[in-house]
Amino acid sequence: MTDEETKGKNTLDFTANFTTLKGCSSLLNIKYTIALNEGLPLKDGSELSNIQFLQNEKIINEEIDKFSAGESNGLKYQFYTPNNANDGNKHPLIVWFHGGGESGFRGLHYNNLSQLKANRGAVALASDEAQNIFNGAYVLAPQTPHEWSENIDDATKLINNIIKNNNIDSNRIYSYGCSAGGYMALDMVVHNPNLFAAVVSTCPAIDQQNIKTYGEGRIITDEEIKSINIPTWVIQAKDDTTVKYEESALRVYTLLKDRGAILTTYETGGHSSWIHTAKNEPENNGEHLWQWTAQQSLNNEI
Repeated sequence: MTDEETKGKNTLDFTANFTTLKGCSSLLNIKYTIALNEGLPLKDGSELSNIQFLQNEKIINEEIDKFSAGESNGLKYQFYTPNNANDGNKHPLIVWFHGGGESGFRGLHYNNLSQLKANRGAVALASDEAQNIFNGAYVLAPQTPHEWSENIDDATKLINNIIKNNNIDSNRIYSYGCSAGGYMALDMVVHNPNLFAAVVSTCPAIDQQNIKTYGEGRIITDEEIKSINIPTWVIQAKDDTTVKYEESALRVYTLLKDRGAILTTYETGGHSSWIHTAKNEPENNGEHLWQWTAQQSLNNEI
Protein backbone atom coordinates (compact mmCIF):
# COMPACT_ATOMS: atom_id res chain seq x y z
CA MET A 1 0.00 0.00 0.00
CA THR A 2 1.14 3.55 -0.68
CA ASP A 3 0.08 7.03 0.31
CA GLU A 4 0.54 10.43 -1.30
CA GLU A 5 4.04 10.79 0.17
CA THR A 6 5.36 7.45 -1.03
CA LYS A 7 8.27 7.94 -3.41
CA GLY A 8 7.90 6.10 -6.69
CA LYS A 9 4.27 5.18 -6.07
CA ASN A 10 3.16 5.99 -9.64
CA THR A 11 2.60 3.08 -12.01
CA LEU A 12 2.52 5.33 -15.06
CA ASP A 13 4.74 8.20 -16.12
CA PHE A 14 3.32 11.24 -17.87
CA THR A 15 5.99 12.56 -20.23
CA ALA A 16 5.52 15.70 -22.27
CA ASN A 17 7.22 15.79 -25.65
CA PHE A 18 7.72 19.49 -26.26
CA THR A 19 8.74 18.96 -29.87
CA THR A 20 5.22 17.86 -30.71
CA LEU A 21 3.51 19.38 -27.67
CA LYS A 22 2.30 15.86 -26.95
CA GLY A 23 2.10 14.28 -23.53
CA CYS A 24 1.66 10.55 -22.98
CA SER A 25 1.14 8.26 -20.02
CA SER A 26 3.50 5.32 -20.41
CA LEU A 27 3.36 2.14 -18.34
CA LEU A 28 6.38 1.78 -16.05
CA ASN A 29 8.21 -1.51 -15.59
CA ILE A 30 8.15 -1.62 -11.81
CA LYS A 31 9.46 -4.44 -9.65
CA TYR A 32 7.77 -4.81 -6.26
CA THR A 33 9.59 -6.60 -3.46
CA ILE A 34 7.82 -7.82 -0.33
CA ALA A 35 10.37 -8.34 2.42
CA LEU A 36 9.31 -10.79 5.15
CA ASN A 37 10.25 -10.17 8.76
CA GLU A 38 10.69 -13.90 9.17
CA GLY A 39 11.40 -16.53 6.58
CA LEU A 40 8.35 -18.38 5.28
CA PRO A 41 8.98 -22.14 5.40
CA LEU A 42 8.19 -24.05 2.21
CA LYS A 43 7.31 -27.70 1.73
CA ASP A 44 10.74 -28.53 0.30
CA GLY A 45 12.43 -27.34 3.52
CA SER A 46 13.65 -24.02 2.14
CA GLU A 47 12.57 -20.58 3.28
CA LEU A 48 11.13 -17.67 1.35
CA SER A 49 12.62 -14.39 2.54
CA ASN A 50 11.11 -12.02 -0.01
CA ILE A 51 8.62 -12.03 -2.87
CA GLN A 52 8.98 -10.09 -6.10
CA PHE A 53 6.34 -9.02 -8.62
CA LEU A 54 6.44 -7.04 -11.86
CA GLN A 55 3.73 -4.42 -12.39
CA ASN A 56 2.37 -5.94 -15.59
CA GLU A 57 2.81 -9.58 -14.59
CA LYS A 58 1.16 -11.71 -11.90
CA ILE A 59 -0.49 -8.77 -10.16
CA ILE A 60 -4.27 -8.82 -9.94
CA ASN A 61 -6.09 -5.52 -10.32
CA GLU A 62 -9.73 -6.30 -9.66
CA GLU A 63 -11.00 -3.11 -11.31
CA ILE A 64 -8.95 -3.58 -14.48
CA ASP A 65 -9.72 -7.29 -14.62
CA LYS A 66 -13.44 -6.55 -14.89
CA PHE A 67 -12.72 -5.52 -18.50
CA SER A 68 -11.86 -7.68 -21.50
CA ALA A 69 -9.49 -6.48 -24.22
CA GLY A 70 -10.41 -6.43 -27.88
CA GLU A 71 -9.61 -4.90 -31.25
CA SER A 72 -11.96 -3.84 -34.03
CA ASN A 73 -10.96 -2.35 -37.37
CA GLY A 74 -7.53 -1.53 -35.93
CA LEU A 75 -8.96 0.23 -32.88
CA LYS A 76 -8.06 -1.35 -29.55
CA TYR A 77 -10.57 -1.27 -26.73
CA GLN A 78 -11.49 -2.51 -23.26
CA PHE A 79 -15.03 -3.71 -22.63
CA TYR A 80 -16.99 -4.29 -19.42
CA THR A 81 -20.03 -6.58 -19.40
CA PRO A 82 -22.47 -6.07 -16.49
CA ASN A 83 -23.15 -8.98 -14.17
CA ASN A 84 -26.83 -9.03 -15.17
CA ALA A 85 -26.19 -8.85 -18.92
CA ASN A 86 -28.13 -12.08 -19.53
CA ASP A 87 -31.18 -11.29 -17.42
CA GLY A 88 -33.38 -11.01 -20.50
CA ASN A 89 -33.33 -7.21 -20.52
CA LYS A 90 -31.51 -4.72 -22.70
CA HIS A 91 -28.87 -2.64 -20.88
CA PRO A 92 -27.36 0.79 -21.57
CA LEU A 93 -23.89 1.32 -23.02
CA ILE A 94 -21.53 4.02 -21.72
CA VAL A 95 -18.63 4.87 -24.02
CA TRP A 96 -15.63 6.46 -22.29
CA PHE A 97 -13.23 8.45 -24.50
CA HIS A 98 -9.89 8.93 -22.74
CA GLY A 99 -7.74 12.05 -22.65
CA GLY A 100 -4.80 12.77 -24.94
CA GLY A 101 -2.27 11.47 -22.43
CA GLU A 102 -3.68 7.96 -22.78
CA SER A 103 -3.37 7.80 -26.56
CA GLY A 104 -1.09 5.35 -28.35
CA PHE A 105 0.96 8.24 -29.83
CA ARG A 106 1.71 6.64 -33.22
CA GLY A 107 1.96 3.21 -31.67
CA LEU A 108 4.63 4.04 -29.09
CA HIS A 109 2.18 3.70 -26.21
CA TYR A 110 -0.60 1.70 -27.87
CA ASN A 111 -0.91 -0.72 -24.96
CA ASN A 112 -4.72 -0.92 -24.52
CA LEU A 113 -4.30 -0.33 -20.78
CA SER A 114 -3.57 3.36 -20.24
CA GLN A 115 -7.23 4.30 -20.81
CA LEU A 116 -8.10 2.25 -17.71
CA LYS A 117 -5.05 2.89 -15.53
CA ALA A 118 -4.33 6.59 -16.04
CA ASN A 119 -7.59 7.84 -14.50
CA ARG A 120 -10.80 6.43 -13.10
CA GLY A 121 -13.13 7.42 -15.91
CA ALA A 122 -13.95 4.00 -17.30
CA VAL A 123 -13.33 1.93 -14.17
CA ALA A 124 -15.56 4.23 -12.10
CA LEU A 125 -18.44 3.55 -14.49
CA ALA A 126 -17.92 -0.17 -13.92
CA SER A 127 -17.98 0.25 -10.13
CA ASP A 128 -20.75 -1.24 -8.00
CA GLU A 129 -22.10 2.26 -7.31
CA ALA A 130 -22.42 3.16 -11.00
CA GLN A 131 -23.75 -0.25 -11.96
CA ASN A 132 -26.49 -0.02 -9.33
CA ILE A 133 -27.53 3.39 -10.65
CA PHE A 134 -27.71 2.16 -14.26
CA ASN A 135 -29.13 -1.25 -13.24
CA GLY A 136 -26.25 -2.83 -15.10
CA ALA A 137 -24.47 -0.99 -17.92
CA TYR A 138 -21.92 -2.02 -20.49
CA VAL A 139 -18.80 0.19 -20.51
CA LEU A 140 -16.68 0.58 -23.63
CA ALA A 141 -13.24 2.25 -23.40
CA PRO A 142 -11.44 2.44 -26.77
CA GLN A 143 -7.88 3.70 -27.13
CA THR A 144 -6.87 5.86 -30.07
CA PRO A 145 -3.56 5.02 -31.77
CA HIS A 146 -2.78 8.73 -31.90
CA GLU A 147 -5.55 11.33 -32.11
CA TRP A 148 -9.31 10.96 -31.74
CA SER A 149 -10.19 13.05 -34.78
CA GLU A 150 -8.57 10.34 -36.91
CA ASN A 151 -10.89 7.67 -35.49
CA ILE A 152 -14.44 9.02 -35.81
CA ASP A 153 -15.44 6.34 -38.34
CA ASP A 154 -13.50 3.60 -36.52
CA ALA A 155 -15.16 4.42 -33.21
CA THR A 156 -18.60 4.50 -34.82
CA LYS A 157 -18.05 1.07 -36.39
CA LEU A 158 -16.78 -0.28 -33.08
CA ILE A 159 -19.83 0.96 -31.19
CA ASN A 160 -22.21 -0.48 -33.78
CA ASN A 161 -20.38 -3.80 -33.60
CA ILE A 162 -20.62 -3.82 -29.79
CA ILE A 163 -24.36 -3.08 -30.02
CA LYS A 164 -24.88 -5.87 -32.54
CA ASN A 165 -23.18 -8.52 -30.38
CA ASN A 166 -24.49 -7.66 -26.91
CA ASN A 167 -27.81 -7.10 -25.12
CA ILE A 168 -27.60 -3.33 -25.46
CA ASP A 169 -30.50 -0.90 -25.39
CA SER A 170 -29.85 1.16 -28.52
CA ASN A 171 -31.94 3.98 -27.04
CA ARG A 172 -29.59 4.36 -24.08
CA ILE A 173 -26.05 4.87 -25.39
CA TYR A 174 -24.09 7.59 -23.63
CA SER A 175 -21.01 9.48 -24.84
CA TYR A 176 -18.56 10.34 -22.01
CA GLY A 177 -15.04 11.76 -22.21
CA CYS A 178 -12.44 14.09 -20.71
CA SER A 179 -9.98 16.55 -22.27
CA ALA A 180 -9.20 15.22 -25.76
CA GLY A 181 -11.84 12.61 -25.02
CA GLY A 182 -14.22 15.41 -24.08
CA TYR A 183 -13.67 16.73 -27.58
CA MET A 184 -14.33 13.24 -28.98
CA ALA A 185 -17.48 12.78 -26.89
CA LEU A 186 -18.91 15.91 -28.54
CA ASP A 187 -17.62 15.22 -32.04
CA MET A 188 -19.03 11.70 -32.01
CA VAL A 189 -22.46 13.22 -31.36
CA VAL A 190 -21.94 15.73 -34.16
CA HIS A 191 -21.12 12.89 -36.57
CA ASN A 192 -23.75 10.50 -35.19
CA PRO A 193 -26.78 12.64 -34.31
CA ASN A 194 -29.10 9.64 -33.83
CA LEU A 195 -26.77 7.30 -31.93
CA PHE A 196 -26.43 8.74 -28.43
CA ALA A 197 -29.05 9.57 -25.82
CA ALA A 198 -26.83 11.98 -23.86
CA VAL A 199 -23.31 13.40 -23.84
CA VAL A 200 -21.14 14.24 -20.82
CA SER A 201 -18.01 16.18 -21.73
CA THR A 202 -15.44 17.08 -19.08
CA CYS A 203 -12.86 19.83 -19.82
CA PRO A 204 -13.29 19.28 -23.59
CA ALA A 205 -10.15 20.17 -25.54
CA ILE A 206 -11.91 22.20 -28.20
CA ASP A 207 -10.12 25.49 -27.51
CA GLN A 208 -7.77 27.01 -30.06
CA GLN A 209 -4.55 26.12 -28.21
CA ASN A 210 -5.46 22.41 -28.15
CA ILE A 211 -6.87 21.87 -31.63
CA LYS A 212 -3.48 20.84 -33.06
CA THR A 213 -1.83 19.63 -29.89
CA TYR A 214 -1.28 16.12 -31.17
CA GLY A 215 -1.50 16.44 -34.93
CA GLU A 216 -3.94 18.05 -37.30
CA GLY A 217 -6.89 18.32 -34.96
CA ARG A 218 -10.37 19.17 -36.23
CA ILE A 219 -12.14 22.36 -35.23
CA ILE A 220 -15.69 21.88 -33.97
CA THR A 221 -17.60 24.91 -35.21
CA ASP A 222 -20.33 26.78 -33.36
CA GLU A 223 -22.82 25.53 -35.92
CA GLU A 224 -21.84 21.92 -35.23
CA ILE A 225 -22.16 22.39 -31.49
CA LYS A 226 -25.57 23.98 -32.02
CA SER A 227 -26.57 20.89 -34.00
CA ILE A 228 -26.30 18.73 -30.87
CA ASN A 229 -29.90 17.97 -30.00
CA ILE A 230 -29.51 15.55 -27.08
CA PRO A 231 -29.16 16.23 -23.32
CA THR A 232 -25.70 17.67 -22.69
CA TRP A 233 -23.70 18.15 -19.47
CA VAL A 234 -20.30 19.91 -19.49
CA ILE A 235 -17.89 20.05 -16.56
CA GLN A 236 -14.71 22.08 -16.01
CA ALA A 237 -12.66 24.08 -13.53
CA LYS A 238 -12.22 27.80 -14.16
CA ASP A 239 -8.50 27.64 -13.36
CA ASP A 240 -7.80 24.96 -15.98
CA THR A 241 -4.57 26.10 -17.69
CA THR A 242 -4.42 23.16 -20.11
CA VAL A 243 -7.82 23.71 -21.71
CA LYS A 244 -9.33 27.19 -21.62
CA TYR A 245 -12.61 27.20 -19.72
CA GLU A 246 -14.14 30.09 -21.67
CA GLU A 247 -13.44 28.43 -25.02
CA SER A 248 -14.46 24.95 -23.94
CA ALA A 249 -17.10 24.02 -21.36
CA LEU A 250 -18.48 27.55 -21.11
CA ARG A 251 -18.62 27.84 -24.91
CA VAL A 252 -20.58 24.60 -25.26
CA TYR A 253 -22.98 25.60 -22.50
CA THR A 254 -23.54 29.07 -23.94
CA LEU A 255 -24.40 27.62 -27.34
CA LEU A 256 -26.70 24.93 -25.94
CA LYS A 257 -28.20 26.39 -22.76
CA ASP A 258 -31.46 27.23 -24.55
CA ARG A 259 -31.81 23.48 -25.17
CA GLY A 260 -31.36 22.62 -21.52
CA ALA A 261 -27.60 22.00 -21.42
CA ILE A 262 -26.11 21.76 -17.93
CA LEU A 263 -22.81 23.33 -16.83
CA THR A 264 -20.94 22.36 -13.67
CA THR A 265 -18.12 24.79 -12.90
CA TYR A 266 -15.42 24.34 -10.25
CA GLU A 267 -13.45 27.39 -9.14
CA THR A 268 -10.26 25.37 -8.66
CA GLY A 269 -8.86 21.99 -9.61
CA GLY A 270 -6.98 22.76 -12.79
CA HIS A 271 -7.24 20.26 -15.61
CA SER A 272 -8.25 17.35 -13.38
CA SER A 273 -11.98 18.01 -13.26
CA TRP A 274 -12.60 14.46 -14.52
CA ILE A 275 -12.00 13.43 -10.90
CA HIS A 276 -15.39 14.94 -10.06
CA THR A 277 -17.01 13.10 -12.98
CA ALA A 278 -15.50 9.81 -11.81
CA LYS A 279 -16.87 10.40 -8.30
CA ASN A 280 -20.36 11.29 -9.53
CA GLU A 281 -20.05 14.67 -7.80
CA PRO A 282 -21.54 17.05 -10.41
CA GLU A 283 -25.08 17.93 -9.35
CA ASN A 284 -27.94 19.85 -10.89
CA ASN A 285 -31.18 20.61 -9.06
CA GLY A 286 -30.47 17.85 -6.57
CA GLU A 287 -29.74 15.19 -9.19
CA HIS A 288 -26.23 13.80 -9.60
CA LEU A 289 -24.54 13.19 -12.94
CA TRP A 290 -24.86 9.40 -13.19
CA GLN A 291 -28.48 9.40 -12.04
CA TRP A 292 -29.26 12.07 -14.62
CA THR A 293 -27.52 10.12 -17.36
CA ALA A 294 -29.36 6.93 -16.50
CA GLN A 295 -32.67 8.72 -17.08
CA GLN A 296 -31.84 9.80 -20.62
CA SER A 297 -33.26 7.79 -23.53
CA LEU A 298 -33.89 8.41 -27.21
CA ASN A 299 -37.46 7.20 -26.77
CA ASN A 300 -37.96 9.22 -23.56
CA GLU A 301 -39.61 6.27 -21.82
CA ILE A 302 -37.27 5.90 -18.83
